[in-house]
Parts: sequence; structure tokens; C-alpha cells
Amino acid sequence: LYLVCPQKPEVWKFYAAVFDVLKDIFPSKIVHLGGDEAPLEKTWEKCPLSVKYRQKKGMKDVHEELKEFEGKMASMLAARGKRPQLWYEKPWAEAGIYRKGDTVFTWRMGLTPSTITETKKQGLPLIIAAGEHCYLDYPQIPGQDNRGWMPTTTLEQSYKLNPAYGRPEKETDHIIGVQATMWAEQLPTLNHLLYRTYPRAMAIAEAGWTPMNVRSWDNFRRKVADHRAFVLKRFNYDLERTKENEPPFK
Repeated sequence: LYLVCPQKPEVWKFYAAVFDVLKDIFPSKIVHLGGDEAPLEKTWEKCPLSVKYRQKKGMKDVHEELKEFEGKMASMLAARGKRPQLWYEKPWAEAGIYRKGDTVFTWRMGLTPSTITETKKQGLPLIIAAGEHCYLDYPQIPGQDNRGWMPTTTLEQSYKLNPAYGRPEKETDHIIGVQATMWAEQLPTLNHLLYRTYPRAMAIAEAGWTPMNVRSWDNFRRKVADHRAFVLKRFNYDLERTKENEPPFK
């Protein structure tokens, strides 16, 4: 896996050009920078240019280089009237990479409760995209193709998402929304993508908008049935999901 080298001037010319294009195409004030799974230990940590730069600047480790990198990216976005969003990673937080007010996403399975606590203390607006509820590229019925590694997230599991994870408002008022996440690299066609997105996206939407005390799994299932009839009539697309009717994978 290759990463850009932050110590090469042409990299920053490239990012400037990309941000200029984004500025003109997309009206949103937010740009997601990503970078959470970048293997810094295998790349920047050993890169001769980065090693020399860290020594020159007196940086103790590669995370200090990353902090500078992300700060420069944020400044470039700010100059274009935009601000960054980032995935939340505890090592990044411990390294001081996030700036107060940065919007972050919780996504790692099982870590959302602790992330809610940490981001509240750090003053970071939080979006809930918990992997165990919100990752819609995962199969939705046991026994369907999991590409050799994906867990199964059923419709009911998606519907069970409680964005506040049962905590009082004073502990969760920094949560600003939820996200249904769809990574398409494992899904070869639009039919595969639509099949896995729906009806779970409907469950995530209701989980995000509806207080827990007025939610009903049985009532939601009735609404899905109503939507199925409407979508079938209007778009000739069937929302029925069974173990056998997913489009086949090569």
C-alpha cells in the first residue's frame, strides 16, 4: 500500500488542485479527509524524506508528522471556505491530531460507547456510523455472500441502533447525526448496492429521527411492507429480501 509523501512539494500542488475542483463542484462546506487506515508505520515512518524532516523538526514520532499534515490540510480547506471531517481513531486523539470543533465519525465495531465519552471530553462533534449497525455493505441475511470476512448485519440489528446508546442528553448533546455507510468496492454492480442498501437504510433513517420510546419493530416492519408495495409499483423494484434472492457474485 502506497501513501502520498507529505515532504514532496508536488503533493501539496496536487491537493491544492483537488480542493479547488471540489470547491467549484460541491456546495457543501465539509470535506471528509479520511486517512484512518493509513499504515504510517510501514510508510512515513521509514520514508527517508519523512525521517529527515522529523529529525530536523525534532518530532518524536510519525504521529507528530501526521498532526502537521492534517493541520495543513485543514488550513487549505479553510482558505476555500470549507472544513474537514475525519474518522475517529483513539491513537489520533492521543496524539492531539483533532482540533476542538472537528467533526468526527465513530465506526469501529464495539467502540462507539467509549468514543461517545472521549469525544464529549474533547469537544468534538460526533456522527454515529457504528459498524455493527450502520455498515450496509455487509450482508443482511445469514448465509449470504460475505466476501470471506464480512459480519452479517440484519435489518433488525440496524433498526436497534440507539444513537445515544442509552445515555442522557447531557452526555450526548455533541452527537449531531447518524450515517448509513456504504462501501462499494466489494459490490460489483448497482443492483448489488441497492440490494444491500435497502431496506436497512430505512431502518437507520428511523433510528436517527425517532426517539427510542416511540419506536416499534413491529410497526416498522409494517411500514417496510407498505414501502415495498409502493416502490414495486412506482419503480418496478422489489424490496423483498431473502437468503436466496441476492444478485449472484462472480
